Amino acid sequence: MFGFSGAIKFYYCPTPISMRKSFDGLAGAVEEYIQQEPESGHAFVFFGRSRKMVKILQWQGDGFTIWMKRLESGAFHLPKSAEGRIELSSRELAALLSGIKPHRYYKRYSKKS
Repeated sequence: MFGFSGAIKFYYCPTPISMRKSFDGLAGAVEEYIQQEPESGHAFVFFGRSRKMVKILQWQGDGFTIWMKRLESGAFHLPKSAEGRIELSSRELAALLSGIKPHRYYKRYSKKS
């Protein structure tokens, strides 16, 4: 598992990005859409058009790292409070990645036995 320090800010890209992009493509999207410096050390969150996949890009001093998650069913739900801005709190990101719907705080799926 990975972790982020408290000093890191989380920015999401409001424009859907092709999930075929890798390090250089995502770094270019940071500059173009988020208007931040990719080597700042902050984490940048990208979603595909269907919101079934998320990629997080971060500079770690000597190179970029990418964390990726793909959902088999359902889609990621962005909190209403995040609409219209590009910075996420660590709490919003954790809820988003764990599959919690921000409106009612329940999982997006249930396991069938």
